[in-house]
Amino acid sequence: MKKILSIILVVVFALSCMPFAAAQDVQTRLYTVYGDGMLFQQNNEAILAGVAASGSEITATLYNKESEIVASAESAATADGTFTVSFAAPSGGYEEYTIVLMKDGSVFDSLENVVFGELWLASGQSNMQYPLGQAKGGFEDMTNGKKFSKWLRVLMVPPYVNSYSEIGFVPDEPQKDIAGAQWVNGENEFIYNMSAVAFYFAEEMMKELDMPVGILNAPLGGSLIASWISREKIDSDVELKNMLKSYGAYKESADWTAEDQNVYTDVGANYNHKIEALRSFRPVGMIWYQGESDIGFSDEYYAKAFDAMQDLYTDIFAHDNGDLPIIFTNLAEYFYTDDGLVLPDRNIAFGKIQASRPESRATFGIYDIPITYLPATGVIHPEHKKEIGERMALCAKGMVYGKYDSFTGATVQSTEIRDGAVFVTLKNVGGGLVLNGKKAYGFAVCGADGVYVEAEAEIVSANTIKVWNENIENPVSASYAYGMGNGRANLACLYEGENPLPVSIFITERAENAHYWSDKHWTDCESKEIWHTLGDSTSGFFDSWSAENAVISFNPTDAHEGENGLNVTAEKKKFNVKPLLTFKDGIKTESFFDADTDYSDYGTMSFYVRNNGENPVMLDKVKLLKNNTMWHTPEVNGTGDTSFVIPADGEWHLVTLNLNCLYLHGNEGGIGFTSKKLEKIRDIELCFKGEDADLSIDDFTFTPNDGDAKNSYDASFDTADNIFEIFCAIVTNFLGLFAKLFR
Repeated sequence: MKKILSIILVVVFALSCMPFAAAQDVQTRLYTVYGDGMLFQQNNEAILAGVAASGSEITATLYNKESEIVASAESAATADGTFTVSFAAPSGGYEEYTIVLMKDGSVFDSLENVVFGELWLASGQSNMQYPLGQAKGGFEDMTNGKKFSKWLRVLMVPPYVNSYSEIGFVPDEPQKDIAGAQWVNGENEFIYNMSAVAFYFAEEMMKELDMPVGILNAPLGGSLIASWISREKIDSDVELKNMLKSYGAYKESADWTAEDQNVYTDVGANYNHKIEALRSFRPVGMIWYQGESDIGFSDEYYAKAFDAMQDLYTDIFAHDNGDLPIIFTNLAEYFYTDDGLVLPDRNIAFGKIQASRPESRATFGIYDIPITYLPATGVIHPEHKKEIGERMALCAKGMVYGKYDSFTGATVQSTEIRDGAVFVTLKNVGGGLVLNGKKAYGFAVCGADGVYVEAEAEIVSANTIKVWNENIENPVSASYAYGMGNGRANLACLYEGENPLPVSIFITERAENAHYWSDKHWTDCESKEIWHTLGDSTSGFFDSWSAENAVISFNPTDAHEGENGLNVTAEKKKFNVKPLLTFKDGIKTESFFDADTDYSDYGTMSFYVRNNGENPVMLDKVKLLKNNTMWHTPEVNGTGDTSFVIPADGEWHLVTLNLNCLYLHGNEGGIGFTSKKLEKIRDIELCFKGEDADLSIDDFTFTPNDGDAKNSYDASFDTADNIFEIFCAIVTNFLGLFAKLFR
C-alpha cells in the first residue's frame, strides 16, 4: 500500500517538487509517539502532531486498503515550529489504514497498518510496570515463543528519558515528544516487555468489544503520585502544594538541576517525560496501579493528589463527557509497618476515593489473589497479574461500556445491630453476594471493649451479610479482611459470566485502642501450609503446625467444622504439637511479622479434641511461651487444674482454657496470673501423655477478656502435684491472706 501511494504521489507532484521536499524533511517530522501499526481512539478526533517550519501547510489523508480517501484534514504550523492536524476517526474494526502526511504539497511521512479501536492509558508504579514476560503464565508463553493478536496495539514508553535502563535527566518542563517510544503489536516479541496487568486487561477487552484495543504503556516503578502531576497543576492547588511541602516532597523549579532531580519523586517528573507528550491522544480511560511508594503519606494527601491527577488528565485528554474514567486496584499485601495496619487502612481509603466520584472511578480488592513472587523481584511484586487485569476489564465493562450497573468493589452502605449480630448491607454488589467456599472467612466482631475476635458470617440477602460470635452478646462493630494475612477472606460479588469481585475491606465502627483480629490461620487446622508475609524475600509458605514425637496430617475425617482437621498420632507416651508462629532469621527466632503476638486481651482459648484411639489421652498442659525459658500454663476452665483427660469415646470434647488463671511454668501451687502476662507470646505448645494416641484437633477460638484483672492468691492444694507445688500453695495462700489484710 505504501509503495502504491508513493508512486501516485511522485507522478502527481513531479520532479520539480522533490528538491523542496528533500530540503524540508530534516525539520518536518511527526513526533516519535506516532508510528506504523498505531491505534487511534475510534469515533473521536484523530490528532497528529509534530515539527514543521512556521506557516507550513500540513495535510493528513487517511486511506483504506483500496487507496480510497476515508478522511482528510489540513492545518498550518504555528509560530513555535509545531503543528497539529486532525480528522474524524472512523468506527473501530479489523481494518488497517494508511495515513499520508504532506507539507506544502510534498510527502514527508506516512503511517502504515493504522487501526481504530478503544485506547486506554496504563500507568502507575512497579506492579503496573511488571512485564508480561515475568508474570505467571507470561513467562511460559515467552519461553515458548507464543504470539498474540496483531490487533493489540501498544505504545511502549521508555521508563527513562535516555533508554529502558539509563535514568538520565528529566527536564523540569513538560516535553512534547518521547524519545525511544515505539508502537508494537501482539505478534511482536517486544510485547513481553509491556505491563502484564495492561496486557491481560486489553486481551479481555478485545474479547468483549470485538475490535482492536490500544494501550499507552507508561508506568515507572517506585514513582510517587506527585511525579505524575504537572507542576502547574500542583502550584494551582495551594492546599496540595502545602501538603507536599510539609512532607519535604516539593522541589522548587530553581532547585531542579541535572545533579539534583529524581524521576521517581520529583513533582511532575513523570508527567514531563511520559504524559504531556501523549496529550494529542484521546484515551477513553486509564488503568492505574500505584500507591506503594506513597504509603508514608496521609490518606487525605493521597485523595487530594488523586483528584488533581484525574482533573489534569481529564483536561489534557479532552475528555468532554465528565471526568476521565480511572480504574485502580487496591495494593497487594506487603508488611510496611510494625502493626501491619497501614496497608488495609490505605485500601479502605481507596474505597473512599472511589466513592467521592463514583461515576468515573472503580477500585477493587486483590487480597484473595496469590501473592507468590519471583525472588529477583521481591515480595512486593506478586507475579499473578492476569486476575488484576481481568478485574480491571470487568470494571471497564460496567463503568465505560455500560454492561453492568455496578462496577467497583462493594463497600458498606449501612449497618444494623440486632439479635446479637451485626447486619452489614453493602452497595455495588453486582449480581449479589457469594462466598468463595463453604465457610466464611475473614470476619471479626467486637464488643464495647474493642477486642475483636473471629466471627461467623452468613449471607442473608443479595446485599446483606450477618456477622456474629456467640460469645459477644452485644457487638458494636464488625470487620472484614482487616489486617495482614487476610488471603482467606472470601466474600465476593457475582457478575454474569465473570470472575467475582471481592468485597472491599471494611470496619463498620472504629474504636479507640481497638485490638483488631489478625487472622490466625492455624486456628482452623485446615491446611498444612500458611503463607506469611514478611518485609523481604523470606516471605512464603510455612508449615502451619509441627509435632514432637508425633505425626500430624490434615484430613476431612478429622474436621469438627470446615473442610479439614488436624490428626495427631503418636507411639511414644509423651508428645506435643504446636502451631508455628515463628521463623528462623539467621540464628535468631522471630515471630512472623503478620502474626498477632498479643493475647493479653483474651479471656479464654478453646478448641475441640476427639480421641480416636482405644486408650485415654491426657492433655497434660498448654504452654504459652514468651521465650525458651519463660512460659505460663492456663487452667482448664473451672477445674483448678492445667490438665484434661480425653476419654477414648470417639466424641468431640470442648476444652476451654482460662487465660486469667495462668501458672508460671505450670506451677499449680503458685500465683494465678492474669492474661495481662500474655502481651507478647512467641509460641503455643500442647503437651500430651498417652499410649498409642490418635487424636483429632480442630477449631481454636478466643473470647475477650471479661475476667478479674487481679492476680490469684488462692492456689488449690488439690491440684498441687509435688512437694514443690505444695510449698508454693502454702506461700501463695499466705500472700493472699496478707493481701486481704492490707487491701
